[in-house]
Amino acid sequence: MLTTAQAEDLKFSGGRNWLTLASDKDINVAIGIARSEQRELASVSVVRAANGYYAVLGGYYDVNTIAKFKSSKVGSTILTLPKDAYISNGARYVETVWLPSDGKVYFESYSLKSNVQIESGSLLAFVSAEHLGTENAYTKLEGSDIKTNFHFDIGKDVPVTEQQSAKAMSSDNFFRAGAVRLIAGSESPQLVLTAFSGGAHCCTETFIAGREPNSETWSLIHLPARDGLGFGFEDVAGTGVQELVSVDNAFLYAFDSYAGSMAPIQIYKWRDGKIEDVSFEPEMRGRLVQDLAGMEWQAKLQPDLLKANGYLAGWVAAKIRLGQGDEAWNTFISNYDKKSDFGPQSCTSGQKIDDC
Repeated sequence: MLTTAQAEDLKFSGGRNWLTLASDKDINVAIGIARSEQRELASVSVVRAANGYYAVLGGYYDVNTIAKFKSSKVGSTILTLPKDAYISNGARYVETVWLPSDGKVYFESYSLKSNVQIESGSLLAFVSAEHLGTENAYTKLEGSDIKTNFHFDIGKDVPVTEQQSAKAMSSDNFFRAGAVRLIAGSESPQLVLTAFSGGAHCCTETFIAGREPNSETWSLIHLPARDGLGFGFEDVAGTGVQELVSVDNAFLYAFDSYAGSMAPIQIYKWRDGKIEDVSFEPEMRGRLVQDLAGMEWQAKLQPDLLKANGYLAGWVAAKIRLGQGDEAWNTFISNYDKKSDFGPQSCTSGQKIDDC
């Protein structure tokens, strides 16, 4: 969070202004809207206004009316803009309370052609891709911290059908490694390695190597493949360590096409040598509110979503987690497409679906 002294600079003069997209009394609702708007705007933030509301801002921009913004180079590329958006010089804005760049985690690519060296405090690690016969390859991770050395061969002792191809590991675009602090009290951060399969919206495997503060040895956790680029990392609980953030992949393709699917957020934490789903824990509730607010913002901009099964399924799930399930279910019953052939199916006679 910026200081109030810095925040006084939020007031512009000379034709430069903010694009004010929305405001809400709940800071998490405002942040959820801002997260959603990152898809459209290169610069977005949340500020506290003098009246106590939290405003979602885009820009700044060298325009003084909303009409000029819409016709500008940036404004003309935005697919949907709320009808009540307006231009403001920021005179009523007191301080910035959220920026999307906070806590960004950086990864480097590695391949059979290039290695990665990671240094952070007492941690020194080397990540490389090594040949496995003529057709395949694997990842070698080795290094040391203040207490011990570690070495892992990832993907070496698996069935041939599960091994990475040498061709894939020759590319600079599919394998990444970085240091992320996932364990509170650890002397050094943990190591995260990802392997992307390629292909349309699929899939990323994640490997996490780390050592508990009271342990003398490092352990390796393999997380199953996730859609797209896999997990993001955020300090959701505000404890100085990162949680793993993704969406519930079970909702993708389940009730609509991939593009038409809306999946609720899932939050994971390293705990006692395991990665656990902590989405329902109290300190994560604010992030769930943000996720729901982003969904509902999209529906405000595109009202037809409230009749789309893929959207409704994810939205109902997000509402249920916040104790608003009855309200959401009534909306779902009134709006869902009963003719759609997407969705889980079962046969009451026990036969296969095709024979039912």
